[in-house]
Amino acid sequence: MNIESSYNKNSSSPIAGLGRRKLILSVDDDSSVLYARYKLLSSMGYGVISANDGIQALQIFGSTPVDLVLLDYSMPFLDGGQVAEAMKEYKPNVPIILVSGADVPEKFLALVNGCVRKGEGPEALLTAITELMQSSVGSRLVAEVEHLNEAAIWP
Repeated sequence: MNIESSYNKNSSSPIAGLGRRKLILSVDDDSSVLYARYKLLSSMGYGVISANDGIQALQIFGSTPVDLVLLDYSMPFLDGGQVAEAMKEYKPNVPIILVSGADVPEKFLALVNGCVRKGEGPEALLTAITELMQSSVGSRLVAEVEHLNEAAIWP
């Protein structure tokens, strides 16, 4: 496990959302890709944890409260589709963006919340992340309000 940036619960980052810095799990078997993502995402105010294979990614995912996963498809041991399947079974509300240069089978595309082709550039990746982070925060707020409404005692 390579924790390249811890997340600060008191961050004043504009992407802090609900009072803490958003944490992204970045998964790729290419260390240069992981480093480039780390530099890009940390410069945008995100916390980043990196994993270089699917097994390591699942270990981190199970023990760390991540807000989003960037997942390569073509990796040794477990491919991105297998990893996405396991992640969605364990924590179905965590958004996953598949990042791949390879063709991805439709059954795996149905498991993820977004897909960005390697080579599309950082703008495409950041756009996908921003859109999913905003919809994820909104979904959590709606769920919390519904929970509070159900628990409320009305006269």
